[in-house]
Formats: sequence, structure tokens, C-alpha cells
Amino acid sequence: MARSNRRRKNPRESAAKAAPVRRGPGVNWTPALRAQWEALAPGRRFMGSCGLALVVGTLLLYGLGGVVYGQLTVFMFEGFEDLPGGVAVCGAASVWCLAAAWATCLAGRHWPAMASERCQRWRLRAYAATAVLAGITLLLWLLSAPGMWGALGAWPGLAPQSEWLLAPLPWAWEWVLPLARDDLQLWWLCGAAVVGGLSAWCLCVGRRPRAGLACMALALIFIGLWALGGAAYHYVAGRGFAGVVEEVAALNLQSHPGQRNADTFLWLLSAWFPLALGAVLMAGALYIPSAAAQRSPQAPPQ
Repeated sequence: MARSNRRRKNPRESAAKAAPVRRGPGVNWTPALRAQWEALAPGRRFMGSCGLALVVGTLLLYGLGGVVYGQLTVFMFEGFEDLPGGVAVCGAASVWCLAAAWATCLAGRHWPAMASERCQRWRLRAYAATAVLAGITLLLWLLSAPGMWGALGAWPGLAPQSEWLLAPLPWAWEWVLPLARDDLQLWWLCGAAVVGGLSAWCLCVGRRPRAGLACMALALIFIGLWALGGAAYHYVAGRGFAGVVEEVAALNLQSHPGQRNADTFLWLLSAWFPLALGAVLMAGALYIPSAAAQRSPQAPPQ
């Protein structure tokens, strides 16, 4: 009787093939998010990527201002606090790690060479570094109080008197300063509130996505113009330009130039971000068709 050429099945191999492969939680949901992202219309993907890129760029500039001027304004337990000197550098490093974590999302979307698993590993490492550096920053801030390690806040920054981060205020403040008029400042805020409410109605009740995006863009632009006027006034008041003189601001600029310039830079950064985001939303409202803007992404297959 001829011996069969078939190889007997190993029971261990059969059990290994039948058993489901265990994967980490991140590997399971990453393809689902990828499918949701690809189900969006190209215009909506462009808007999402531009918005995330603006957030990453703003965080990078925010940390750069803390290193250049030796002061970083953050929200602490009792409100906004100024992190001085070396504490600001540690806080800036934490902000840069957070920006790197969110930048991996852009790399995973638009860079085919970066696999989703690799991006996720780098993202988790950046999040861990952000948390560690934030804890160290908080500890250094507590230790930099007067009577303890006050020398931590003595570092003035790389270039506290430089104004290149305040562009275009050094040469365009004459054209920007009219935005800081008291009547215009009130109109900017009121207009942003009214148009923002109209945007919420168009998106939630009226089912007019393009009109809602346009109104949201206008609201952000109004807020940006309000902040740009505040930045111009903050810049001019400390330098005595155009007859605007504030003794406290002038003394603060002479004694602590990094602190004054850091506050002006924060005003300016608060203006550029909503203006740029409003421009992206307005472009999306004008370019994306209504059907594509209203269509929700399809659920990925289970």
C-alpha cells in the first residue's frame, strides 16, 4: 500500500492559524481613522490639513518667542502666569514636543513613506516627552519663586530687544494702529459674536454648510483684526509712537524689554492664527461644493 505524500497537520500549527492575532489597541483603530479620512471630500481633507498645519506652526512660534524673549505666558492654577528665564525654555521645549506629536498626524496623512504604525510610535514618544517636560516646567516654576531658586528666572532670553518676531509692526504700525480705535474694537467683538451665532444656526439648523463656513471665517477674521489692533497699540504704547505714551509701558520696555516684547508677540500671534484660519475656511466655503461640505464620512467596514 503506497504511503500518502500528504504531510500530516501539526496540531500546534492548526491552533496557531485558528487563533486570532492580537494587536495593540493603536494598530486596531489606525486603519479605521485612515478610512474615515480617505472618505472625506478632497476639499475637506485640504481644510483639515491646513488647520492642523496652522496649529503646529503656531505652537512652534509660541515656543520660539519664549526662547527669544525669555518669557512664556501659560495658563496655571490661578490664571495666566509668565514663565521667566530658564523655566520658559523648558516650557518651550514641552510646547515643541506637542507640536511634533501633532505634526506626525500630517506626516501620516500626506507622506506615504511614513507608515501609520511608525507615526503612532513617534506620536506616543512626543506625548510622553511633552508630559515629562510639562511636569519639570511646573516644578521649576514653583522653585523659581523669590526666596528659593530665583536664579532660574534671571536669564533674559536670546535676544530680548529684537523685533523681528513682531513683524510687520516695526514698519507697518501706522497702517495697523487705526484698528485699535475704541469704537472699532467694540465693533470687531460684536460683529464676531453675531456672525458666530449665525454660523452656528447655518450649520446646525439651517443646513447651509457653505454659508456656515463663510460666517465662521468672518467671525475668526473679526477676532483676528481685534487682536491685531491690540498688538499694534501694545507695540506703540511702549515706544511713544503717534503720540501714544504710557509711562508704565515705557518703563517696562526699558527695564524688562523681553517681557514687554513677549506680551506684544503673544498679541500678534493671537491675531495671525484666527486670520489665517479664517482665510482657510473662507477658501473652503468658496471652493467646496455644498454636497461635499454636507456629506458625512462613511463608516469604515468592521
